[in-house]
Amino acid sequence: MCGITGYLGKKEAVSTAVNSLKRLEYRGYDSAGIAFATPAGIEIIRAAGKIVNLENLLIIRNPVSHVAIAHTRWATHGKPCEENAHPHRDCTGRVAVVHNGIIENYLQLRTQLSKAGHLFSSETDTEAIAHLIETELPDRLVTPEEAADAIRAAFRQLHGSFAAAVLISDTPSTLYAARKDSPMVLGLGKGETLIASDIPALLSHTRSVLLMEDGDFASLSADEVKLTDLNGVAVQRSSMQVTWDDEAAERCGYPHFMLKEINECARTVRETMRGRFDKEGNPFLSEFPLTEEDREKCNQVTLVGCGTAYHAGVVAKRWFEQLLHIPVEAAFASEFRYSDPPIGPHTLAVFISQSGETADTLAAMREARKRGARTLSIVNVAGSALSRESETSILTQAGPEIGVASTKAYLAQLTLLSILGLHLAGKKSSHSSLAEGLIRIPDLLEQCLELEPQIEQLAENLINHRTFFFLGRGYDYATSLEAALKLKEISYLHAEAYPAGEMKHGPLALVEPGVAIVGLCTQIATYDKMISNLKEVKAREGTVLAILPQNVSAPDCTDYILRIPDAPDELMPFLAIVPLQLLAYHVARARGCSIDQPRNLAKSVTVE
Repeated sequence: MCGITGYLGKKEAVSTAVNSLKRLEYRGYDSAGIAFATPAGIEIIRAAGKIVNLENLLIIRNPVSHVAIAHTRWATHGKPCEENAHPHRDCTGRVAVVHNGIIENYLQLRTQLSKAGHLFSSETDTEAIAHLIETELPDRLVTPEEAADAIRAAFRQLHGSFAAAVLISDTPSTLYAARKDSPMVLGLGKGETLIASDIPALLSHTRSVLLMEDGDFASLSADEVKLTDLNGVAVQRSSMQVTWDDEAAERCGYPHFMLKEINECARTVRETMRGRFDKEGNPFLSEFPLTEEDREKCNQVTLVGCGTAYHAGVVAKRWFEQLLHIPVEAAFASEFRYSDPPIGPHTLAVFISQSGETADTLAAMREARKRGARTLSIVNVAGSALSRESETSILTQAGPEIGVASTKAYLAQLTLLSILGLHLAGKKSSHSSLAEGLIRIPDLLEQCLELEPQIEQLAENLINHRTFFFLGRGYDYATSLEAALKLKEISYLHAEAYPAGEMKHGPLALVEPGVAIVGLCTQIATYDKMISNLKEVKAREGTVLAILPQNVSAPDCTDYILRIPDAPDELMPFLAIVPLQLLAYHVARARGCSIDQPRNLAKSVTVE
């Protein structure tokens, strides 16, 4: 979840590392800090709160250095404060460490190190790494090779996950980095090298990047990178060229990344569909290796994800069941490996993650592989851990998504999942309304975006409501889950999704004046039943907003109506969610909430 940057080269390292760190603010954080080499040794400056607080301290100090490591922290061990902010140091001041992940055996290490005389100044697990490295360093000036040996020896004693960068005062012309279960990227420039926990932090400096693998250790000088495993055995990795437009990670004039990314939904769906339709207009997946015989043997599909990715799986469950006529399950990744899932060689397990680094989803995928399932990942980041470790990976082509609340990536996930379902169904899908209508979705999404002025006014009318229920049936219930999540994530209002028919089994007791009900009524087969459900909540004086297609008559039990384009029921999950993303955005904006970086949340959840 945290952000890491590091720089070694001819530029001024402190300002370079901090500016790169700003490109990772989308991850969510509670403090920031930097360590840099000076003639007197390593200096560390940290601040609670936003990066600007760190910058204000740096203006006073005006440091100059050629090497630095920086960090934004999202609290896992210890409260948010300056003492718990990274970087952390050892007793001697020779070692500075920044770290993402969780060290599971840090309490044992801390006890062991404290008994040996080490003094700890924070509550974090990360500080144990710095003291552990100290114990491995000889009591004399060391060479870069000796420092690397000591750091590797320390990391071999860690249990858990880490992406870490280390600075040693004895070797100020070398940076060190290690990775296990948390992302770390190296940037290869001319006369400079960089490290970061995500690619956007590097793009203003270089397009040549090297993705570290689990168990990799890197020693970086200004001119080269030496890669080994944690035992010191040399490993070879190929660099890659990043083709993203640098401006893709900027707001392009929008007040927030979230609004920019919602407005990119039509383009995202087009890009995700590009190259995935044959000359006859039939969807296919060239990346998918299963033969026709393999597909015939597949008797079960399990769709696994967290949060928004899970909700995409809930939509896809209904698509797959209708197309394949086999059991399909949508599962929370955080529950999957603890539930003894009944999967095996004839199960296709599909793992969905925007970042491809989601810790729970990675753990679930590894469990599925142990049980012999065929594994497929749907991710938005090339080279991510999930894409590398699954049997097959398909990219959504959404481009960088900076806002913590996922919007365009969700549409891209729906697009790929719909194509996957049609691909698995083969000839059985030829007359599906999903297959026939999918190509029209981008144009229909652009029509949905034209509703924004009306939605902004709706938000003004609804901001005084403190509880929201999102109701739907079938595909509309699946969409309700994601719509409720968007509202609660960024507006901090209580929002719940329910199958509309379940309201009378308990939740109806909560409906009273001041409670808002958003009723999704896009499914023609259940339209009349939905209207009956809305009449029930209106009779209890709830405020009712109905989401309706153009071709149905307006019910008499609503306070507000929002009409979206007509489409077959199977396509409505694409069209209904975008207006509700916009509603969440404008409610949050009217309430003055932090939209791109909502409290307590982060973009890439890389710890359990």
